[in-house]
Amino acid sequence: MGRTTPTARQSIERIAESIEKMCILMNSTDARIARDLLAKGRKRSAEISFSAIEPEIGFLLAMLLEVEKQVLAIMERP
Repeated sequence: MGRTTPTARQSIERIAESIEKMCILMNSTDARIARDLLAKGRKRSAEISFSAIEPEIGFLLAMLLEVEKQVLAIMERP
């Protein structure tokens, strides 16, 4: 029997592929930012896979966490 439900990683890659298609239509600055966000979300794919959270929500949360870490690091600079 084959799998009928995609894995979390497959779901994340499906989201990423859709965003990559969107990047083609964006200006270069926005596309670079979108691809950076994708990398941030993919960075936590293992955590998303092992959690009970829906992959789409986990992917968005992962991106937000990474962006928030950057914001906090900037705010802590002298």
